[in-house]
Amino acid sequence: MIKCILILGSVATMQAQWLSYGAKLGAPINDTAQQSPFAINSQSPWSGGPFFELHLPRRLSVEFSTLLRANRQHESRPLQLGEAQNSYLISSTDKVKTWDFPLLLKYRFTNGAFRPFAGAGAAWSHRRSQFQAFFSCLGPQGSCNPPEFPNAIIGGTRKSTLTRFGPAASAGFDIATRHITISPEVRWNRSFSGGATRNQFTVMVGFSFGR
Repeated sequence: MIKCILILGSVATMQAQWLSYGAKLGAPINDTAQQSPFAINSQSPWSGGPFFELHLPRRLSVEFSTLLRANRQHESRPLQLGEAQNSYLISSTDKVKTWDFPLLLKYRFTNGAFRPFAGAGAAWSHRRSQFQAFFSCLGPQGSCNPPEFPNAIIGGTRKSTLTRFGPAASAGFDIATRHITISPEVRWNRSFSGGATRNQFTVMVGFSFGR
């Protein structure tokens, strides 16, 4: 399998007409964070990163990019350990950074300075989470714990990572100038948050060189 991939990569490189590179910057259209009546979601207004594109004959190309997006979720909710006890107030913060690595096969419908395109492929998503929780008793000291559980709850920090693989697609157009190509587009990929899978839509603008 590895030999086949290397052979296909070598053939594609030999037939390639151009290699372009640059960066993409955009903003998520929808918030994929898990919703809760006790939570406040704060998604970063920006998403982006570097990319390179291998241009093949017949207006085909292969693009690989690394796109970072982030969000933070604050949550406060009461927790009562027994009917006769006062409640704890749980305050938590979940800081999440997700790297998307989409690999797309793209087709440009026309030649010239204005070139609409569409792309489809797959993306690897690597999610890193840092969850912090703090517990405070809403009453006198010791009034929040039942006799069978006398130790007070303090809280702590938990870090986790998760990598998933799913489909991805894009649609947009190129505006070729003398020194740079500007490419507005809409990106879609299957995202995940809190164990649930969702559709992530992002509006982006690419700036590329080398063509």
